[in-house]
Amino acid sequence: MINKKDAKTLVKKIKGHENIIIVKHQLPDWDAQGSAMGLAHIIKENFENKNIFVVGDRLNDDKDFLPKKKLTNDFIKSALVITVDTGNKARLDFDKYDLAGDTFKIDHHIDVDKYANNQIVMESAIACTEVVTLWAEMMKLEIPAAGAHNLYLGLLTDSGRFLFPKTNPVTFRVAARLLEQGADLKKAHDYIFVNDLKNRKWSNFAFSKMTLSKHGVASIVIKKEDYAGWDLDYNEVKGALATMSGMHEIVIWFTVIEMENGQIKVSLRSRDYDVNSVATKYNGGGHRVASGASLNSFDEISSLTKDLDKLVKNGKEGK
Repeated sequence: MINKKDAKTLVKKIKGHENIIIVKHQLPDWDAQGSAMGLAHIIKENFENKNIFVVGDRLNDDKDFLPKKKLTNDFIKSALVITVDTGNKARLDFDKYDLAGDTFKIDHHIDVDKYANNQIVMESAIACTEVVTLWAEMMKLEIPAAGAHNLYLGLLTDSGRFLFPKTNPVTFRVAARLLEQGADLKKAHDYIFVNDLKNRKWSNFAFSKMTLSKHGVASIVIKKEDYAGWDLDYNEVKGALATMSGMHEIVIWFTVIEMENGQIKVSLRSRDYDVNSVATKYNGGGHRVASGASLNSFDEISSLTKDLDKLVKNGKEGK
């Protein structure tokens, strides 16, 4: 659970700063954006006279808390920068983080990088939105409907519709609280899980590229030319990952995606195996059964697959 002293420290720091900047990780998912937007709405609702900005890329056209102009260095130096859902400093979607007057980290990843002055890290939480909600509850702060809906989107996606192994009674209690505060269940589920024909065709195409090792490690390698002309954003391309889940024959699955800038991003998933132990060898990390990594070249795919095969052969299920 959250340490009450840490929770009070965050409240004290918010009260002590007029300017608040909330930072997500690069290529945000809904847990990152939901945590950031939810936190921003909570601060706006409960603390007066605050300038609150959520920086970095967004998944939708929500214009709340967008800076109207570029934030000056003096503004950043005076601000409290709160990071959400970002385990290590290198992934922050804010290149002026080091200018911040004060910093605070809220996260649920394995705590390998204590990069902020203070932090609330709850590794047992299935989503960072769960941590934000529990902090607000502990501090008896109001969660407005817009904030609750954003937080619910992050909880819904990072829990895999409440099916991932780390889902527990606390997860459902947080979900209930967010629905009570105004999160719209049908709107959230339709927005996340009802796709258009283009995305379904992309999923079918991506799955046709799937390869499966004899140990049950499945992978889909996606190069720039594969998604050229599809008019997809990164998260839609990454949707290929979900096509490999839910099959007895596949015990570990991953995508390798070549970005427009040439970076090679890896997303790893499993129902039982500690894929994080492999991700850390490839410039990555995250959670035990859900992690990310980066490759220097496509030549590393073979060694990555062998390492994951070894994981299965050694039976590192950590149940």
